[in-house]
Amino acid sequence: MKAVTLIAVAALAAPLVLQPASCAAAQGEQSAQVAFEQPSQMVQSVADQILKALDGHRAELHQHPQQIRDIIEKYLMPHFDAQLAADGVLGRYAKTATKEQKARFIQAFKDSLIKNYGAFIVDFHSKMLTVAPTHVKPGTEAAVVRTFFTRADGSKVKVYFDVYMTPSGAWKVFNLSVEGVSYVQSYRADLGPEIAQQGLDAVIKRLEQGQTPAALKKH
Repeated sequence: MKAVTLIAVAALAAPLVLQPASCAAAQGEQSAQVAFEQPSQMVQSVADQILKALDGHRAELHQHPQQIRDIIEKYLMPHFDAQLAADGVLGRYAKTATKEQKARFIQAFKDSLIKNYGAFIVDFHSKMLTVAPTHVKPGTEAAVVRTFFTRADGSKVKVYFDVYMTPSGAWKVFNLSVEGVSYVQSYRADLGPEIAQQGLDAVIKRLEQGQTPAALKKH
């Protein structure tokens, strides 16, 4: 809008013939500004969809946790880069893992994250959620989206999302932290020594059995 306004002012100040190419460029710049999505808008939209799906079904969902996981899978996972997050967990072991091991690890890690995040969020309601607006500029490659859940007693739970901009222009989550505890770092700290001692296959089996890093069990 600012670029268009300056053009309009210049046109009033002196005779100016705006060529079609210049007009198209101005319109393109304006469209790009309008189309740009803040990462906080993406997180707000995803959170709203998840919480809306949970509303009115919590008692049932507690009895059937797989339904919670289906909701997280449906609304969060399309915006989550499980491969990038898994690479962060594996660290140097990502380079030596076979394709089969990598695929199994990514799936097991994703399932574990869905289970733990679902268990965390199921008792929260949309009115408890605050998403702090981000103000990043177009061209920004990564950002942190800060969200807060306010409990009935007034205490707040901080949930931060690390996001990056994909080549297609969409924001994707690659890590999240609850009360300062990073999911990726927690898994890496917990699983790294075990990979070194027992091998990747043993860790994959552990994840497939639903085990959770100790640091995440506190939330």
